[in-house]
Amino acid sequence: MRPISGYTRHEKLLGGLNFGTTAGLEIGALNSPLLRPPQANIRFVDHADQAALRAKYANDPNVPIDDIVSVDAVWGNRTLAECFPGEHFDYVIASHVIEHVPDVIGWLAEIAAVLRPGGRLILAIPDRRYTFDVLRRETTLADLINSHFRGARRPTPGQIFDSMANVAAYSFEDAWAPSPPPWPPSRFATPAYALSQAENSRDGAYIDCHCSVFTARSVLQLLDGLLELKMFLYRLERFHVAPVGSNEMSLVLLREPDGADAVDARPAFRRLLEAGVDSEGLKLDTSPVTTSPDQLLEDASIAQLQQALSEMQASTSWRITAPMRCVIRFLRLEEGSSLLKKRTKKLLLTMFRQENVSTSPNG
Repeated sequence: MRPISGYTRHEKLLGGLNFGTTAGLEIGALNSPLLRPPQANIRFVDHADQAALRAKYANDPNVPIDDIVSVDAVWGNRTLAECFPGEHFDYVIASHVIEHVPDVIGWLAEIAAVLRPGGRLILAIPDRRYTFDVLRRETTLADLINSHFRGARRPTPGQIFDSMANVAAYSFEDAWAPSPPPWPPSRFATPAYALSQAENSRDGAYIDCHCSVFTARSVLQLLDGLLELKMFLYRLERFHVAPVGSNEMSLVLLREPDGADAVDARPAFRRLLEAGVDSEGLKLDTSPVTTSPDQLLEDASIAQLQQALSEMQASTSWRITAPMRCVIRFLRLEEGSSLLKKRTKKLLLTMFRQENVSTSPNG
């Protein structure tokens, strides 16, 4: 069944907030914040100030630079608490930001440091299955821990290479099209280009990329895994899969009080994972097409392997080594004396003689 949601994007992300009595913060809003003053008492933080952002996107037709919000603080080498000393917020919004974050564990902890207990962390997250990340594997718990222990505040060379080398000509329009496009989609960049970008980052350049990629199931599994490790200071309020015609998952978390037992927060994640549904009852693993991108990729890989196997079996070397393979199969049946094994050994001896004759120079 195609995931058709009964909620609007606004309801999924902002439902339950009282804008008149709360103070909020949005991370990386650029030109499309979810809320603006005076609609809400909200501040903005980004990796650069407004002037730098306008200069960066001056030639990007997709970003009207006059709409870029005024940035209250630049979050880079400083922690978020250092950006807003002594301040705490009732909610923090990050729309299509978490995938750009080099150290997700540290990022979530820094947000928790400026959220009041019970405050909301509101995340809009792309599902890689419906984006140009479709060819990439999901980020693992080990990936998150590795980046966190390294204290990454810039995309690592490995993250940059993986992202750049696998950017595909694929979008949510392709994913939800009635007839899927040819598979697999082409890649935009060569491995050599991806390596050059990784090298540039090593030399000091900040190369923006999707450091992490998620699916509906994987993001819940990762957060549940962090809870088990007591590296996560939130509980689940609601989660929505990407609906038809979109690539965006919606996740709302509640900041736990300091010292709360992480075990108490796990059942909410486990219930969704075990039932295989989101908070609305829509399936986590629903594919937008009859055959999912993952299955199409797997099918394409199998077809390539089958072709390679056929070519190998047609080769001269395959025919020449046929007797050796018969001997190996025969030796593997040496132990045991069941009637089936005896008959099989007899059959293999016959095959060996036939193959030996057919491949001999005089045969």
